[in-house]
Amino acid sequence: MVRVILIKVGYSNAYLVSENGKWLMVDTGLTNKQKIIQSKFNQLGISAEDLSLIIVTHAHYDHVGNLRWVREASNAPVIVHESEKIILEQGIKTVPDGTNNLAGFLSRLGKLFYPKKMFDSVEPDITLNEVMSLKDFGFSAVLIPTPGHTTGSISLLFGSGETFTGDTCFRFLGSKSVFPIFANDIPTLLKSWETLLNSEARIFYPGHGKPFDKETLKASYDQQKNKIFYEVTGTRDFG
Repeated sequence: MVRVILIKVGYSNAYLVSENGKWLMVDTGLTNKQKIIQSKFNQLGISAEDLSLIIVTHAHYDHVGNLRWVREASNAPVIVHESEKIILEQGIKTVPDGTNNLAGFLSRLGKLFYPKKMFDSVEPDITLNEVMSLKDFGFSAVLIPTPGHTTGSISLLFGSGETFTGDTCFRFLGSKSVFPIFANDIPTLLKSWETLLNSEARIFYPGHGKPFDKETLKASYDQQKNKIFYEVTGTRDFG
C-alpha cells in the first residue's frame, strides 16, 4: 500500500511517500523552508534518516530549494534526469517560457531579474535518461522521462497508480485544466501527457495544486489538441 503525505512548501508541493515500510521524498519546495519539512517529519514520527531516496522531478528553484538540507540530513541518494544535473550542481537560475500572455510576461521578468544563483548546489547521486525502475530500492515504482516543462522533467509512477508529475501538470486556483502555465516545449509536453495517459497512472500529484484523476488529464489533453488544431486549420473538428 502506498501512503502519500503532501507537504505545502510555500506555493510548491513536496511529497513524502511510503511503501513497504520505506520512505522517499519527491521534491523539496522553496528555499529556507526546512522547518516546515522537519515539522512534517515530527508529525509522522519519522526522521530524515528514514528516507531511502530523494526524487527531483526537475531542477527549478521552487522544487529543490531545501534539497541540500534534506540530502545532508538523510544521506539518501538524489535522483534527477541527466540534463538537469548541471543545474543542480551549480544552483543556477532557469526560468521556463510562459504558455499564455501573462505567464510569458512573468517569464521575461524572471529571466531578467531573478538572481543567477537560486538555491544551494547539490551533486546528484544518480542520473537517468530513460525509464528507470526503483525495484532495487524497495519500491514498486518507475521513473519516466516526461519532458516539455523542462528538457529533463521526470514523473514517478507507482504500481498502484499513484503518479507524481512535478510541473508536467499544474492545478492552480481550482482550475479544471491541468495545463502548466510555464513550459519550454508544448508539443513535447503533450507527448509526455500521452505517455502518462497510456500508462497505469491512476491519480496524479502535481508540483502545484491538488491531485486529479486520469479523466481530468485527458480532458485537458483534448482541450490543448483542439486548440492547436484550430490554430493550424481554423476549424474545431479535431477528433
